[in-house]
Amino acid sequence: MTRLLLAVLLVACDTATDPLATEFTDCDPLSYSRCADPFPSSFFLREDKLTPTGVRVHLGPTTLPFTNQGELSYQPDPKYWNELDGFSPMTPLIVEIPGMAIGTLPGHANIGDSLLEASDVIVVDWDTGERHPVWCELDYAGHAIEGSRMLYIRPATPYLNGHRYVVALRNIGDAAGAPITPSEGFLALRDGVETNDFDIEGRRDLYVEIFGKLTDAHWAQEDVSLAWDFTIKSAESVAGRIQFMRTDAKARVGADGPPYVIDNVEEFTPEQELHTWKRIHGRMTVPLYTETDGPDTLLTRDSLGMPTYNGETTVPFTIVVPRRAQTDPRPLQLLQYGHGLLGSQDEVHSGYLAELADRYGYILFAVDWTGMKEDDTNAITLMLVGDLGRFATIAERTQQGYLEFAAAIWMMQGAMVRDEAMMVDGTALIDPTDVVYYGNSQGAILGGGYVASSPEIDRATLGVGGMPYSILLTRSADFVPFFGMFQSVYDDERDLVLWMALIQQIWDPGEAGGLGRQMNAEPLPGVNAKQILLQDAIGDAQVTTLGAHNMARAYGAVNPNVPLVDLWGIASVDGPVTGSAITEYDFAAPLVPQDNTAPTDEFDTHEDTRRAFAAQEQMAHFFETGEIVNYCVGACLCAEGNCDAAE
Repeated sequence: MTRLLLAVLLVACDTATDPLATEFTDCDPLSYSRCADPFPSSFFLREDKLTPTGVRVHLGPTTLPFTNQGELSYQPDPKYWNELDGFSPMTPLIVEIPGMAIGTLPGHANIGDSLLEASDVIVVDWDTGERHPVWCELDYAGHAIEGSRMLYIRPATPYLNGHRYVVALRNIGDAAGAPITPSEGFLALRDGVETNDFDIEGRRDLYVEIFGKLTDAHWAQEDVSLAWDFTIKSAESVAGRIQFMRTDAKARVGADGPPYVIDNVEEFTPEQELHTWKRIHGRMTVPLYTETDGPDTLLTRDSLGMPTYNGETTVPFTIVVPRRAQTDPRPLQLLQYGHGLLGSQDEVHSGYLAELADRYGYILFAVDWTGMKEDDTNAITLMLVGDLGRFATIAERTQQGYLEFAAAIWMMQGAMVRDEAMMVDGTALIDPTDVVYYGNSQGAILGGGYVASSPEIDRATLGVGGMPYSILLTRSADFVPFFGMFQSVYDDERDLVLWMALIQQIWDPGEAGGLGRQMNAEPLPGVNAKQILLQDAIGDAQVTTLGAHNMARAYGAVNPNVPLVDLWGIASVDGPVTGSAITEYDFAAPLVPQDNTAPTDEFDTHEDTRRAFAAQEQMAHFFETGEIVNYCVGACLCAEGNCDAAE
């Protein structure tokens, strides 16, 4: 059924639709000046009764921002956006209202105000009328001109898949408090001004309904500064391809998992490596579903848009066997590790991981994040400055990476259990009955999507991660050089804000943001609800804690620790708890910027949480028992010694 539904929504863009829809132009006249503004909007949807949502994205040939690079200028192709049956469940809503001040609009520190009657921003479910929690901020990442900053309206929790929403703003004014006149296009719809513009006249009936929804929410039509509607894509649209690939690949490799060869086994004395007995390096053979076996590629597509088997690829792997397996041979729990930004599996060699595996008894194993590994760096860089219409290459190659992570589990729970390299005098060192996942940074961001779609993993720890990428990027010190590349491509930096929203639509299948509700609120078919432990660090300069808070709310996580700060939508409770939880660690770092810019201070806590003893104890207890408890001495004030080992 999943294959059929996704195939239907991926039919080519010439599928028959209402002929009147073709009379709409590529640019929404509700905007003051930007073509695809506001975004996302139903203006860029067309009816398609064959998709799960009943609609399909329709960006026009000139909707995407044009790149101005002289002879290298180009118009990006919206092809891969137009395969979708709606917009991202964590999409930022973006709009430009020239000269506006943030005023009383709620920010990330007072999200709950967006649900109040007095709020000047509202997002409501079209069918139920329920208000959705959001927060607002003006863009400070790229603009140098005050008064032309784009507005972000960000969801605090994922929108419901397949649901339709109305968003509206009212009482918008400038820095002096003077009201700002709505755009000419919106005034025509709000106040009944006749035009000869089909983009306006063709939406009269729609806006009767929109204003009706706002009236039901006790908003006066004459007070509305701007309003529009949008539809969220289905879970099938996000996860259908990777689910098909997993099913197809599992049938191809069989019960023992993918075939593999071991290239070398490094054995260490205690003097060489105190906590590691041996490292095993090998290669497994995994089904391939991308057009080419390398960077800058897309998933294969059959006539219905579904992935097709395209031969095989060789995937290197690393296994780390702890010292305790030599001194006390017995089956140990499998722990799969996900590495950081554009890195490699070599991260699993880290000393703190070796000590952790030896202390608590894990067999560590890792592969590279195909799609976001070291080998992908050049291709990603060239795509950013060359053709953003091919942004899908990141998310689609990452789905091949998800498959390779899954294949590594099949191998470790299959033939590797009986391999001589994993035996001591006839005793197996692998317990194949349970596998857990641990990822840090990118390993948590991508790991959130991977775990949500995995039938094999039920418990995971996501360290210093967050979602979605569209909130993480400009707030990350790591993104600064990439953002500079963006800036070199576009004359008007307001286009960069639009791209932050556009790329999220494509990135969903390859990161946590697309599958937030599928982690445990609405699991995918054949996949269990997950228990997730989130561990983040206040003052993180690489992954903002705002992204971790999004994860926590999406996963229904609670805080079992003494709270450092109150987090909206995340209850503080007495531990131990089962289910999902978040713990924040304070290393007395300087405060990071409260807007959407990257920290400039060299003090960064990104690496600290994973090495804190209390965090390791918490994770180990969680992996062993499913309980999440506070191992800090009171609040997790690590600079005061509260996160150290007990005397």
